[in-house]
Amino acid sequence: MPSKRRLSDAFTLVELLVVIVIIGLLAGLAIPFLGKARDSGDRAKCISNMRQISSLYLTMVVAQDGVLVAASGSAFTWYEALENNGYINKTGDTQKDVENYKKLSCPRALTVLGNKYNVTRATYGLNTYIADSNGPTRMAQLTKPSATLLIGDGDTMNSGAGMVMNLNAAGNSIMPYHNKKSAITYFDGHAEFVDDAFLTNVTQKAKIKTEGSEASVFWKGY
Repeated sequence: MPSKRRLSDAFTLVELLVVIVIIGLLAGLAIPFLGKARDSGDRAKCISNMRQISSLYLTMVVAQDGVLVAASGSAFTWYEALENNGYINKTGDTQKDVENYKKLSCPRALTVLGNKYNVTRATYGLNTYIADSNGPTRMAQLTKPSATLLIGDGDTMNSGAGMVMNLNAAGNSIMPYHNKKSAITYFDGHAEFVDDAFLTNVTQKAKIKTEGSEASVFWKGY
């Protein structure tokens, strides 16, 4: 009698298969939501990073009487500019510095680039047109800081300092790491995600050369 009770209480093969199928269906339904939650977290982290970086950069500019730091020479990238001026602490320990760079990197960029980008520098690129020979050199010369690019999701390039992120008017230098959208920050400190249509508009060479146009203001500040 006891053995019959145990048999009657056990799951049949069909019941087990039904349970497995239901679990599989629930998992299939949950995966897209988990993916969206991860993407949302990455976007929030990216925007937070950019706000921190832009805040430090703008603090440095104020301390330098409004003089903008160019994306050239020893300050080819925003982190070199901040390191050189004491706003980011470079420990000298390569592993610790890499971990610090990762904390200020776009999480999606690190995932997408994988082994292509050796994280000895943080991601994000500095607008290479700022403070160049043809552009403004002081913050006061920006006609509309809220529309002029400071930093953003950039493509990789090699420089004398190794692999860095680059932002210029080339159509593919601002990278869509966030579901076909790119994260960028402006000189007034606000950050946003822009799509390909926006980038196409502000990377047209004719518009960039036209003073006062959206593209010219976006890249050169006037």
